[in-house]
Amino acid sequence: MAICEYEGIKYETFGTGTTILFIHGLFLDRVSTREFFEKNSSIKQFKRIYIDLPGMGDSIPNAIASSDAIFNKITRLIDHIIEDNPFIVYGHSYGGYLAQAIAHQYQNQVRAVLVTCPVVIANSEKRVVAAHKNKVIEKLTVTSNSDFIEDFKQMNVIIDQDSWLSYQKLFLSGIKKADIEFLKKLQRNGYTLSFEDKLTHFGPDTQVTFLLGRFDHVVGYKQQVELISKNEKGDIVVVDDAGHNLMIDQPDIVNFYFDRLIQKVIK
Repeated sequence: MAICEYEGIKYETFGTGTTILFIHGLFLDRVSTREFFEKNSSIKQFKRIYIDLPGMGDSIPNAIASSDAIFNKITRLIDHIIEDNPFIVYGHSYGGYLAQAIAHQYQNQVRAVLVTCPVVIANSEKRVVAAHKNKVIEKLTVTSNSDFIEDFKQMNVIIDQDSWLSYQKLFLSGIKKADIEFLKKLQRNGYTLSFEDKLTHFGPDTQVTFLLGRFDHVVGYKQQVELISKNEKGDIVVVDDAGHNLMIDQPDIVNFYFDRLIQKVIK
């Protein structure tokens, strides 16, 4: 394992082999992807790179608060550490938005893209979202981080002790470190990529998996299904009993489709 920095972006690398690039969601950091995926033994044969997006985790904010500026910085990072080699990209939410952009930009290199609850329309007023719900499995015992329990309930569908512990382990590091002023400015002024209409234009040989929560009140699922449904190499899965925090609501399903995707790449 190595912790590195390039143009203000902090990232961690593990292992060797074909690279998997992991991109977290807005207001989160690399802990959310690293702590989830490093438990999956099937990735040990790959090189894993977990990045902190600008203004999140340990990465400094961009001078310009725009998705185009963030995307351009990520492409420079890719060109620096992956060069012209093939790779796989994973993204969640806003990270899924950027992962689609990367798959479009690097059509000859991206062998597979997996996104969970991805943004496909940055303008929240134009999104078709679902109604959130809670499925209470058990009463929670809250011994720490009680200030975040309402956020957990507002974002998660499955309410039980394991989900609450996962929320704290995966998300609180990023939430506490996020540069709120920078991210609010990004959301107000520059959240939409200038080439948003091309996001699902992937390479002909790129394997694609979209995992969506049926009760996702942040980005929804219907527009994602419509956009990706014509991709002949795409899996589109709408997961029951899951919302925007899909990897916490249904971790086994995320791992199943992640393993399935990388097996297709290996073959």
